[in-house]
Amino acid sequence: MLQEKISNSVDRWLQGDDTAFEAVFLYFRPRLLRYTFRYLKNETASEDLTTEVLVKAWQNKSSITNPATFENYLFTIARNKLIKAWQKRVDILLALDAAGEPTEPAAANDPVLYKELELRYRKSLESLPEQRRRIFLLHREQHLSYRQIAEQLHISPKTVENQVAATLKQLRSQLAQSLASLIL
Repeated sequence: MLQEKISNSVDRWLQGDDTAFEAVFLYFRPRLLRYTFRYLKNETASEDLTTEVLVKAWQNKSSITNPATFENYLFTIARNKLIKAWQKRVDILLALDAAGEPTEPAAANDPVLYKELELRYRKSLESLPEQRRRIFLLHREQHLSYRQIAEQLHISPKTVENQVAATLKQLRSQLAQSLASLIL
């Protein structure tokens, strides 16, 4: 009965009855909140993301053609937004300031998230070739400049710069893929 009622509300809304969206909103908002909170572990972030999903559905109303798949549509938007949120957190973990020096990760104030990101970061580091990992760790953990690393390893500073950049690109990609798989 409820499923039929919400389906009718979605159908009416898609046909132009904007007042029917209130029923759609009231039905899907709590479900989206639970879904997003499961991955974000933050009420405010979950509420913001849920609101973004519902606003996007409202904005794209004209492109929704099948009321029967509306729920899938909403949760696909939510999943994509969660993936982007995780990718942003990966970028925060790997953040560098303009001078190429490491910054304090903003995710550090969320111990569960930080622990998960740190674990995946370490696993990704282990997958790097030894020389590249060594260069990266000298830069990121010992805070040596490109020039200092180059002198220590008897390579050019440009090689160090290229290796750090390649490592960051690879780590971002690996972390984003592994974290996105948690959401899928």
